[in-house]
Amino acid sequence: MIDSAAVSASAPATRAWTAWRDALAFACFAAIGVELAVLVAWAPDTLRYLHDGPIGDFRNFYEPARDLRLVGLYNPVLAPVLYPLHWLGALNAYRALFVANWAAVLWIAWTAQRGVAAPEARVAVALAVISLPQMHWAIRLGHFTPLLAAVALGGLLLSTRRPQAGALVLSLLSLKPQYAAAPFLHLARTRRRDAVLMLVAAGGMALIGFAVIGYGSMREYASLLFDWGPQSADNLLPVQQSWLYSWPGVQISLGREPLPPITFALIAVSFAFVVVAWTRTDAIGGACVTAFAMLLLTPYSQFYDFALIVVGLALLVRCDIPAAARAAMFAGLYAAALYTQSVTIFPAGDAFGNGGTDGPYIVTPAVLGAVAALAILGNRHREGAR
Repeated sequence: MIDSAAVSASAPATRAWTAWRDALAFACFAAIGVELAVLVAWAPDTLRYLHDGPIGDFRNFYEPARDLRLVGLYNPVLAPVLYPLHWLGALNAYRALFVANWAAVLWIAWTAQRGVAAPEARVAVALAVISLPQMHWAIRLGHFTPLLAAVALGGLLLSTRRPQAGALVLSLLSLKPQYAAAPFLHLARTRRRDAVLMLVAAGGMALIGFAVIGYGSMREYASLLFDWGPQSADNLLPVQQSWLYSWPGVQISLGREPLPPITFALIAVSFAFVVVAWTRTDAIGGACVTAFAMLLLTPYSQFYDFALIVVGLALLVRCDIPAAARAAMFAGLYAAALYTQSVTIFPAGDAFGNGGTDGPYIVTPAVLGAVAALAILGNRHREGAR
């Protein structure tokens, strides 16, 4: 016999769930509309670069690799890795990297959308990755940030199932060393042997690079390393400093001078939030926090480097926190990235003039807020499960 009282009691809950599902679907379709508009606005110029070539930055990789010399403070092995590209010529080498970067973007988008179930949510998540303006700038300028993002996402996901393989993949982040710091610290906290494996693999790549370039380059690399200050004032023009989305750039966007003590203090506060979040989240949550920490714990991260935010977004949709919180955080971070790009003055009219922005860079504080939210919501959800 059917219990009419139970049916009556479940009816409001059913109606509430239906209303929530419909609201979420509507929000996803609205997000898809925004993302398509952004993609339509950015994609034509990005494709134009495929025909015309980059505006400068790619040569900073291509020429040192061609001559087998250090590529700044990148891992010394980067020059031998990129060396074969010079056989194609500069323009075709750029085009090859352009295609490889877009392949990485599409893989990240495909991997990210697998974290959600509803078809409209999958489209919204994938389009967020593909339409992100910082991703388009990274590809246009000839950086390998999308490939680095694919390495970070693959390594962090792999580390939750096959830790040693994940550590080896994460060691590839040492190609741009500042982004290897957070994953290394995360491994050092949870699996020290894997952290050592990551460190040894990264060091081995560096030694290979020094061997190919010449061991005399070790002294040059050390001098570059110790010359790089937290605000980069000795190495970047004022305009270039204003393109930083890391904490020095946030200070500049607020009309302040980027003082090293304040930069260090903000990084220290960020690290404290990250450590607390690590202790209050599960494996996937910890991987998501680590992805966001990659952006928070470095004093040097240009606007195009923040394409790495897609790693955190792809992991965020897998976190064991309420669905409404995941959706709100995802949308908030994407919106913060859009707004921050809109107030970034690039290209600059006067490359040797004073640096400035058209508004505050809110994406970095938003990433810090996401870490704090993961610490709070992840812990509550785990306590509720217990």
